[in-house]
Amino acid sequence: MDKIVVFLLLILTGCAATPKDKDFEEMIFYVPKDYNNMSSGKIKLNAMIHRAKDKKNRIGLLVLNFGGPGGEAVESASQMISEKSFPQSIIDRFDILAIDPRGTGKSEFISDLTRCSFNSECDSEKESVGFNISTMKFTQDIDYIRKSLNEDKITFLGYSYGTKIGQLYSFLYPQNIRGVVLDSPTSIEHGNAIEESMTIPFAYERIMYHRLSKSEIELIKNINNKIKEHEIYTTKDGYKIDQDNFNKLLETIISTNDDDWSNIKPSLISFLKTEIFYDYIVKIQEIESSNSNDSSDSSLAAAIASASIGSINCSDENKPLLDSEIEDSLSLFERKSSLFGSLAYNAYYSMCLRWKAKRDPLPYISKVNNRVPILIIGGKLDSLTPYEEAIKVDKMYLGNKKLVTVNNIVSHSFSFSYTDAYVDYITEKYLLNPNYIIDNT
Repeated sequence: MDKIVVFLLLILTGCAATPKDKDFEEMIFYVPKDYNNMSSGKIKLNAMIHRAKDKKNRIGLLVLNFGGPGGEAVESASQMISEKSFPQSIIDRFDILAIDPRGTGKSEFISDLTRCSFNSECDSEKESVGFNISTMKFTQDIDYIRKSLNEDKITFLGYSYGTKIGQLYSFLYPQNIRGVVLDSPTSIEHGNAIEESMTIPFAYERIMYHRLSKSEIELIKNINNKIKEHEIYTTKDGYKIDQDNFNKLLETIISTNDDDWSNIKPSLISFLKTEIFYDYIVKIQEIESSNSNDSSDSSLAAAIASASIGSINCSDENKPLLDSEIEDSLSLFERKSSLFGSLAYNAYYSMCLRWKAKRDPLPYISKVNNRVPILIIGGKLDSLTPYEEAIKVDKMYLGNKKLVTVNNIVSHSFSFSYTDAYVDYITEKYLLNPNYIIDNT
């Protein structure tokens, strides 16, 4: 086995809250560019490790991934540790490892995606880099790094897209993993981006029924019917609403956080009852203005993440669709929801349209039958990874698994995020003893 070159540096900057914490170490790993072609050379991955405080009772290595695709890990993990988001028991007993995946943070291929983020027509860049930043390759990276650190097993905590990595790792390397937390999962079983996004309308519908009354929803449906019949709906104060404008209105219902929603809802209800649109527009502009103070660094990170989503999702496809099938899929979305079908279709249909590049497809996985204990956390009102995905993942695992359902919270990614104390408790106890939680929860 090739020996990985590892450079260890004390973190003196980057984790501002704990600049002198001796347990933080910054690491650089050199891993194969292509595991199927070991002569392809090595690439650099940026990482951070926070050493267990209680050395005598150390459990092992806890690997974090925050999803995306396109999300970095080092800054997010450092912030969570510095802000004491993790229970002290986890800080005490685990070496916590965060690796910036390929194309994120300070890892290889970030420059390609940075250039792409400034170019609205960057299909060629996304295609050229997609094969090299696939889910398969980063999953292989994790195991390569595990071996370099002389760890027999890892424990994995993944959020959102990061749960795909956890599912794939548990499938490929069951002997090398102690336990897996899949928080807000998306199933690895989907063959293409369109298939994966088909559950999105169900999530949108659930959130709408949670936030609006039946009579208010009927008013929404009436507007939808008028637009479908006449293409344009004209409000009493003269605003013309077409399908795109209507989709933006729907988006405010399902994607705003609870605080913003409490501010938006009265003006939306007033519009639905009076058909006077002006006050609603003013309120939306106020919310957008108050949320537009992101730093240039965070805006750039979001742009890079956006550029990488298509690169990874399209490269991962093992049942890619023809362009004609993608373009004709609107009716499939609308069958799922006459209200939200168009919104979901517009958000996802172009992702892999006209993709011509080489893929690094995920393996076909329908059932996983091993003794790895799996904790699955799904939110009934999660608009990003619908609850149907959690159910699908739960059914995929035939052995040791437990599904925890979060109700009545419009949120995404729950563990150690100050969202639900009981979820934090379950995740903490699972990480400390996976089999106990699986058997007793």
